[in-house]
Amino acid sequence: MAKKILIMVASPKNERSGTLIPTKAFVEGMLENGDYEAEYVFIDRLNIKPCRGCLTCWGRPDGSCFIKGDDVPATRKKLEEADVVIWSFPLFLFSIPGQMKVLMDRIVGMVHPYMGQKLNGENSTPDMNKPMHGLQHQKPGQKIILLSSCAWMDIDVVYEPIMKQFDIILGKGKYYMIACPQMRALHHRGGERRLNMLRKRYAAGGAELAKTGDISKEAIDLMQKPIFGDDAYVTLVTEFVTHMFDRDDNF
Repeated sequence: MAKKILIMVASPKNERSGTLIPTKAFVEGMLENGDYEAEYVFIDRLNIKPCRGCLTCWGRPDGSCFIKGDDVPATRKKLEEADVVIWSFPLFLFSIPGQMKVLMDRIVGMVHPYMGQKLNGENSTPDMNKPMHGLQHQKPGQKIILLSSCAWMDIDVVYEPIMKQFDIILGKGKYYMIACPQMRALHHRGGERRLNMLRKRYAAGGAELAKTGDISKEAIDLMQKPIFGDDAYVTLVTEFVTHMFDRDDNF
C-alpha cells in the first residue's frame, strides 16, 4: 500500500502560491523515488470555525473538539493518517498565515494537554530539546515538514519565532524546517532557468527522504541556499516593489 503525503497549503493564494513551486518539486521527488501518493489540502477553502479556547478537547480521550459541522474533524483525520505531513506556507510578518493559525488552534487536542509541566533542564534553564506538549495519536513514523518561503535572506533570524513555537509544541528534532529565501522576487522576476535550479534542489531533497527516510543537513542547506547574490537580490527586490501592481496574479 502506498504511503500518504498530505500537503497542507496555507497560502491564501491557493494554487497560485509561490511556495508551491518548491513544495511541488519536493513532493515530485518523493513520488518518483518511492511508493507514495499525495493529496493537497487548501486551508483557505476549508470551513473552519474559530477555537473557543475552552480546552475541553484536552478532557476527552481522543482530544476531539466540541465544535461540529465544519471541515476540521475530517482534516484532523487526514493529519493523523498521513505518513508525511508537509505544511506549505509563506512567511507572514515572521509567523504563519492566519488561516493556518486558525486551523492549528482548532486541532490543539492533537497534542498532549498542559498539566503544569515545565521544560526543566540543568540550573533551571529550559531544555528546548523537550516538547512542552508533543503529539498524541500520532501515526508511528510520521514525518512532519514545515516548508516555507519568504522574501528575506536572513532565514535564521526571520524564522526564529516559528521554530521556537514548534520546538515548544513538538520538540526539537521532531520536525523538519525548510525555508526557501528570496522566493517572492524569484517567482516574479527570477526567470525560468533560476526557478528550475530551485526545483532541482527541492526534488533532490524529496528523493532523499523517499529513499532514506530522512533529510540530511546537507540537503536542507542546499534547498535553503539563496539563488541570488546580495547585490543582485537588492536590485530584484527593488524592481518587484516598484512594479508589484503590474501583475494580475500578485493578489
